[in-house]
Amino acid sequence: MQVAVGAGVVSLGYLAFGGYLLNRYEGIGVRSLSLFSILWGANFLSAAAVIYAFSNFGITNGSQLTQLGSQVPTSLQPVLISVDFLAGLFTVSGIFVWLWFVLQYTQRIGRREKTAIAVLGGVTFLVSAVNGLTGAAAAFGLLEIEPALRTSFHEFATVFEVLGTSVAIGVGIALLYTTATRHQPFRSRSVVGLSLAIVFPWLVGYLYQFGLVTEFASVSALRASALTLGLGGLWLTVTRDNIFEQLPASRTVGRQTAFDASDTAIVVVNNAGNVSDLNPAARELFGVSELDSIGAPLASLLPETVDSDAVRQSEPITFEMPAGDTVVEAATTTATDDSGQAIGETIVFTDITDERRRQQRIQVLNRVLRHNLRNDLNVAQGYVDVMTDADSDTEQYQTKIESIFGKLVTIGDKAQRTETVLAADPLANSATELSVLIEDAVTSIEADTESVPISVSVPAETAVRINPVVIQSIIEELLSNAIRHSGCSEITVSYEPEATTLVVTDDGSGIPSHEITVLDNAEETALEHGSGLGLWLIKWGTDSFGGRATFDTDDTGTRVRIKIPADLVDEA
Repeated sequence: MQVAVGAGVVSLGYLAFGGYLLNRYEGIGVRSLSLFSILWGANFLSAAAVIYAFSNFGITNGSQLTQLGSQVPTSLQPVLISVDFLAGLFTVSGIFVWLWFVLQYTQRIGRREKTAIAVLGGVTFLVSAVNGLTGAAAAFGLLEIEPALRTSFHEFATVFEVLGTSVAIGVGIALLYTTATRHQPFRSRSVVGLSLAIVFPWLVGYLYQFGLVTEFASVSALRASALTLGLGGLWLTVTRDNIFEQLPASRTVGRQTAFDASDTAIVVVNNAGNVSDLNPAARELFGVSELDSIGAPLASLLPETVDSDAVRQSEPITFEMPAGDTVVEAATTTATDDSGQAIGETIVFTDITDERRRQQRIQVLNRVLRHNLRNDLNVAQGYVDVMTDADSDTEQYQTKIESIFGKLVTIGDKAQRTETVLAADPLANSATELSVLIEDAVTSIEADTESVPISVSVPAETAVRINPVVIQSIIEELLSNAIRHSGCSEITVSYEPEATTLVVTDDGSGIPSHEITVLDNAEETALEHGSGLGLWLIKWGTDSFGGRATFDTDDTGTRVRIKIPADLVDEA
């Protein structure tokens, strides 16, 4: 009896320590460790109370439990059943709360960890509860169960409970040890202190349950020793090592937060090439959900034209997303474990669309301007040389030189206009009627439209939230290009509401195929270049607000389609 009292006193120490933690400390893990200490103390206090009661009625050995019905008063039997039942529940609850503390303290608890603990802990708790309740009721003769069935269920429940709790304790100790090796302020002795509080009392419980120690005095003595050792380990770990003043989870949380909050798409794959994790930016880039992606092959994320094996190589590769003109660069880094063994790759997908566009604009402007300036100035220089000949027709060559210079001035003006469009914010807070924008564009090039009728059929209620400087410049260039270069006799401007697309049609000779090829390839080459900046202004301006310009030329003329994002169109 005295030994049982001693075990109860130490158990009260756990209850007091739980209260001390709540009053003295704050931060992540304090409440869960406090709850564990309280549950652990309540567990062994209940067990000590049951053993104390048994001893009062002359039952000092586990083999004598069959005599409970005759030796324990009927009025006390329900009480002892309830206390013994609660002790079993406290045991399982305490172990999984301890694991919860470890997860909180060492790393962020995600949805998967919460689900795993809930499932494993809940099932183990349920099996333990049913086993303890039926066992106690059968021992008091309150429930008659066939001995063979009772034995089978008890063996199954015991094995299941051992497996469930041992997994929880093993995972917790492994996480603590791993943290001690990676987070220098957290020491190995802290791992020992936190583990002592749960391992030895847990082992003592199963020494009795498996019949290795059946004398209640011996069981109580072992419990008192294990609990004292565990309480001392907890006290020293918290007070001497100051574990709540440095939080290892901050490292994991910081990394995970950076991973989740990054605007850059990041995908982690294992050695088999299957997706292990991906951040929100990656899910948005590839248009997938986390549930559908985790465990799927990397190839399922990528466009069909991209080789997943090539992406996993160390050399960065670039590719274009199938929807839109988004250009992505994939850079891969091999992920290794603590021993340096490769366990997969981390792939960073960087949207380099803007960078590519800047490079393209510099290339186009450089080549177009150099080409026109060099060629036209060479021609002008030739005319000047001819004009020095006394027999030459000076007035004729002067006219040609003025024409060349006028063309160069036009190119300069268009270059400045292109720069203005690209520098402008493409979106507007308020919507402007599309018909008004077209009318203003027609008015601005009125001198050029006197000989070419323009038919406009655009609904008056259609408005767009696009900067008028951008969209009107695009429309002006479309009309001017049709009038000056195609030799058309009529221009039609229409709008397709369902496709949210502006269509400009002419019946002229059409845009030369090499001009469209340059736009489709998104670059200019030495042998294949555009004649000017007009088409580039249309393409770049449309790209700036997320639209798309397509050119269709045949024997009947040219149709230019400007796709406007639906979210930028208001139908009043």
